[in-house]
Amino acid sequence: MIHSTVMALIFTSYILLFFSIHLYMDIQMVRSRRENRESTKSHSDEFNIPLWAKILAFTPSFVFWGLFLVSPFLLYYKGYAWLSFVLWRSPHENAIQGIGLVMILVAILLADWGRVSRGVIAPSAAMPDTYKISTRGAYNIMRHPMYVSYSLFFVGTPLAFLNLLLFGCVLGILGYYRIAQEEERVLTNRFGEEYIQYKKRVGMFIPRMRKKSQ
Repeated sequence: MIHSTVMALIFTSYILLFFSIHLYMDIQMVRSRRENRESTKSHSDEFNIPLWAKILAFTPSFVFWGLFLVSPFLLYYKGYAWLSFVLWRSPHENAIQGIGLVMILVAILLADWGRVSRGVIAPSAAMPDTYKISTRGAYNIMRHPMYVSYSLFFVGTPLAFLNLLLFGCVLGILGYYRIAQEEERVLTNRFGEEYIQYKKRVGMFIPRMRKKSQ
């Protein structure tokens, strides 16, 4: 098992890596919403996400973020004692934790890249009339990099903490998949053939192999 102090330092660095990008982008997003308040009104009611999808997606998200933010303190001061009743004991504990930590790191890097690529306006929020489809950076590889990052969080976290209960967070992937479907329905209705061609070119969650141009 990886020493708890080392884990605390790793998660502290992960938190700094994530929020160094997202905090700045959140500030810019708030400013953009204020500037485009009038032009977003006609689009604010287009999304119809089922309640079950919201519950499946957002409950694991709250669990992840709560654990992610407090874990450095708990690991540093309490070690693994607070996890003792749910620890997944294995002769390969270090390898399992290492895989989980790598998945979380990849998720953070993908989330940061996706956030910068998307810009300050999310398609799942109210969109101004000037909104354009994000097709650059991470969105040139997959259509929903932010949701993929959450999927990696949900799988990597129980591995990193050797916590069997946290595997329940994997159900959040189904919720985000349904949200992504609704998001694509709205974007297809709004942008038509432009978005349809984008869907043909770029995979939803998994990068699509592209044919080389002749």
